[in-house]
Amino acid sequence: MSSSSLLYLHKKTLSSHAIKNDVDFLLGLIKEKGAKLKRWENYLTENESMAEDGNIHSHSSLLEHLAFREVTVEGLSDERAILLMWTARFHKLGELRRGDILYNLKTANDKAEKVGYLKDHVQGKLKSKYAKEMLEKVLAISLDEKNLSEDEFDFVDFFSSLKCRGHINTALKMIKQQEIAQYDLLAANVLFNQIRPLVEYSGKYRSVRVYLKKNASSIDQAVKKHLTHEKLRQSFKLIYQQEDFEQEQNSLDVSLEKVTEIKNIWLAFAKEN
Repeated sequence: MSSSSLLYLHKKTLSSHAIKNDVDFLLGLIKEKGAKLKRWENYLTENESMAEDGNIHSHSSLLEHLAFREVTVEGLSDERAILLMWTARFHKLGELRRGDILYNLKTANDKAEKVGYLKDHVQGKLKSKYAKEMLEKVLAISLDEKNLSEDEFDFVDFFSSLKCRGHINTALKMIKQQEIAQYDLLAANVLFNQIRPLVEYSGKYRSVRVYLKKNASSIDQAVKKHLTHEKLRQSFKLIYQQEDFEQEQNSLDVSLEKVTEIKNIWLAFAKEN
C-alpha cells in the first residue's frame, strides 16, 4: 500500500493484482511528486508552509476523505461514490508537471498542458482495463467537465460542489490555526469565490445544506471578520502582484458592492436555515 487511501476499502473494485498495482502506482505518483508541489504559494512567505492542504498530495487526500463523507450524506450509490472518490483523489494528476494553479489564475490553456503530462507520464503506464476506464472518467469530469453518457447523475456539478467545500474547509482551518501570516487574506479570497456557488449548490444537494448548517457558526464569523473589501483587495494583489493587479483590476469585480453582495447571500442563507 503506497499511500493511505479510502479506495483500498472498496475491495470489490480491486479484484486483480493488475488493478491494485495501478491504484498503487497512481497513489504513489501523487504522493511522491505532489508532496513537493506547494499550494497557496502566493500567500506564503519564504519559510512558511501549511500543515494541511499545503501541497497537492495533502489536498488530494483531504478531498478524497471529504468526498467519502459527503457522498454518504447525499446517499449516492456505491458506484457513483467510488467514481467521485477517484475524481477527488486523482483530479490533480495533470498538475504534477508544474504545480498547483490558484483558482483565480486558471486559464483554458492549462488543460492542454495537463492532458500532455497525463498522456506522457500516467495513462500509458496503466495495465488494467478498470483503472484506464476510471481515469478516463475522472478526466472527463474534472478536466473536460463532461458527464457520463450512461449515467444521468451530474458528476461535474457535484464534484464542483465538493471542491467548494474543500476550499471553505481550508479557509476555516487557516482562521482557526493562523499558521501563516496571510491567513486572513487567503480566507477573504476563498470566501469571496466560494460562498455564492456553495449557497446555490445547497438548493440542489442535501449534503451541501447539511455541510453549511454544520459549519454555519464558523462561516458566519469568518464572513463578518475576514470578508472585507480591504482584505480582498490585498488578497488579489498577492495573487496578481502589485503591477499586474493594477492592470487587471478593471476586469476584476472586487468592489465594495460585490463584497457586500456576497455577504448578503450568506446572511440570507443563514437566516432561512
